[in-house]
Amino acid sequence: MKTARRIFELTEDAAGPACLLLLMLVLGLQVAGRAVGFGGSLTWTDEAARILFVWGVFLSLPLASKRGAMVHIRLSEKLWPRALRPYMPRLASALWRLSALLLAALSLLNIHAHSGYPQRTPVLGLNQNLLMLVVPLSFAMVFVRGFFKKLRS
Repeated sequence: MKTARRIFELTEDAAGPACLLLLMLVLGLQVAGRAVGFGGSLTWTDEAARILFVWGVFLSLPLASKRGAMVHIRLSEKLWPRALRPYMPRLASALWRLSALLLAALSLLNIHAHSGYPQRTPVLGLNQNLLMLVVPLSFAMVFVRGFFKKLRS
């Protein structure tokens, strides 16, 4: 179990930043290509940058969840009776994990519904259904993160 947890945490810590690093490299290549005068020969960099941006954002979601950097609405805490306020962080965490599981399941169902009609990206020719697997993957990682927090306590 410790090995699986280490692999999960390494993936969680490295996946989002690695995508953003690749994004910067691709955009740097695009800018350098324009400065040198390649012009139209680097058309793939636009599409690659869009894909890497989406992947970087979604794969950074589990890392933000791990570090507790998610946006919380503090105003709603004042609406609850004082006796229930200490339980609000646990309730919010449980609701966040439940919504992550629901979003992962719904996005998988959506991808499966479109699997009979695969679309390809215009320039790179990648299957868009495979590219969209990052959505259920990231939300599943957020859901699993909740269990690793429980194991640690």
